[in-house]
Amino acid sequence: MRDSDISLIDLNLPHAFVDDIDNPCLSDDDIHHFGKVLRLRSGDGITVSDAKGSWRECVFGPPLEPTEEIFFEPKPEIEITIGFALIKKGKPEMVVQKLTELGVNKIFPVVAQRSVVQWGENKIIESEKRFNRIAREAAMQSRQGYIPEVLRTTPLAALKGREGIALAHPGGKKLSLTHSCLIIGPEGGWTPEEVDGRECFSLGGSVLRSETAAISAGVLLTSLRDGRVSEISE
Repeated sequence: MRDSDISLIDLNLPHAFVDDIDNPCLSDDDIHHFGKVLRLRSGDGITVSDAKGSWRECVFGPPLEPTEEIFFEPKPEIEITIGFALIKKGKPEMVVQKLTELGVNKIFPVVAQRSVVQWGENKIIESEKRFNRIAREAAMQSRQGYIPEVLRTTPLAALKGREGIALAHPGGKKLSLTHSCLIIGPEGGWTPEEVDGRECFSLGGSVLRSETAAISAGVLLTSLRDGRVSEISE
């Protein structure tokens, strides 16, 4: 196994995750997706990854045939974590999907005091499974070597005292990588009690919808981390 001079994105091939990178085998769902939805034919090229950074090129078909050696893409030195307060309908799914596409490493829903949506234990377990499935599909679509970790829904109060966690809040400081874990509040914003004692960072001069704020935070933080934009000194 060695580091690659090219990335999964450079190859621009259909991509899937497998359990064993040495002896890759597609799941039944992935075989159906590639064969029936994407209409791949035997002999077409695809890439597979073990979701731990290792990947290789293969030829689609029964069986899946590796054609190249195994390459490895390390994780970024700084891991980006985005939390977002529970929002209505299909919006949490969209947030998980878009944050995955952007390369966010960890994602988790948060229960805030002003959250309109309140989930019971069964809903939390159900949603966790659904979010992880969406993250896997989005990581395949965006051709990544890793699948983000979707953490369990957590009350904000339970995170009190944890270092490195900051809130997105109007009037906060300029966003930077000093706090790579940023939590987005509900539509009604954070309560004074929730803000008290926490580092706060601004996402701009306008009031954003919760889902827009979460995606914006992902864009800004991953762009800073990956060097696509630079922090401007005060």
